[in-house]
Amino acid sequence: MFAQTLHHLVVGLTTGIATLACLCAIAAWSSNYFVGAKNARGHFDAAAYIAGIAALPLLPIAVLSGTAAMSDPASDAMSYNKFLFTGLTTGFLASMVIGRWRFGPGVWNESRLALLQVVSAVGALASITVLGSIGAKMALGESTMDMLPFWPAFDDSIIVNEWISLALFILGLAAMVAAFMLGPKVERISLN
Repeated sequence: MFAQTLHHLVVGLTTGIATLACLCAIAAWSSNYFVGAKNARGHFDAAAYIAGIAALPLLPIAVLSGTAAMSDPASDAMSYNKFLFTGLTTGFLASMVIGRWRFGPGVWNESRLALLQVVSAVGALASITVLGSIGAKMALGESTMDMLPFWPAFDDSIIVNEWISLALFILGLAAMVAAFMLGPKVERISLN
């Protein structure tokens, strides 16, 4: 019983903070297209960066509390899809935070990098919305995605062998390390 209460608390915090990060990143990007909005860009950028950093450690806590709250975590395909969308959300948020960390607040001045940042923000926002909708469907029998004229088939899932999953995880980590080690030296972009 306590695990469900903890899970609801952590999920609310995670969803709210991640949504703030995504919306502020979208606002920082869109400030390029409005006269006078560049003054607010620094505030949106800082809020997106700090909220993204805060949301990343909350995601695994939400997974652990959700797993503890379920009687049989691997009982249905919807729980597998929750793990999938948790991974997607984590990846998009990490991309947003790492991009901002590597390039600095001037990332919004470079059109291609700014576009990559906003695509990561939109991807994180979309995947956390789907993640919450799956959780609501599992717990309440209804969700925000019920407003759509169709419900995606989240009650079906492809189940991958754990060894294949481990191999894909190691491949992903190796690709990340290679991108950091073999990529060009990155310099911070100036705000001017």
